[in-house]
Amino acid sequence: MQPSNLVSAFVKGVLGLSVLPIVLAGDLAHAVRITNEPNGFNEYTWGAPLTSFPALQQTRELGKAESGERIIVYENPGEVLTLNGVTLNRIRYRFVDGQLESIALSYEGRESRDKLLQWVEEHYGKLTPAERRVQFTQVEWFGEKTEVTLSYYHMRKEGTLLFISPAIRYRLFDSNLGGGGMP
Repeated sequence: MQPSNLVSAFVKGVLGLSVLPIVLAGDLAHAVRITNEPNGFNEYTWGAPLTSFPALQQTRELGKAESGERIIVYENPGEVLTLNGVTLNRIRYRFVDGQLESIALSYEGRESRDKLLQWVEEHYGKLTPAERRVQFTQVEWFGEKTEVTLSYYHMRKEGTLLFISPAIRYRLFDSNLGGGGMP
């Protein structure tokens, strides 16, 4: 390798390493600790058995985790939910071995995202002024019983509000399916 290429590679490496802490700190800045933590969402309790929800219809089977737990997604046809004036156009319920693990709500538009952000802050905790100034596509609220993630995809002009049980999701980490968001 020529000296000029070696210097160039070194400079790029140093620049890359100097940006990494900023990126990591930025990600941490978008995580809020839940202040008023529920054990579920909208009168649904984490771990509740599928038999408690007779109106739900299976939409997708995601398979089994390595530990053998079945993961299935359900919807309630015709269900409508409005939060802070935002009509959520698709509500999905994910069950792990017949226990409610998460609820994903879909919405459209940046204005809806802003209204949902306001609603989530009122119920789960406020963003700091620094977090509010930063433009971001995802904010997370963490608790011991519930985690909330508000995501927005600018290109598609749509987003997801995800409520999840960390205790049930963590049972899936050994699987290839992972514990993240719902497809």
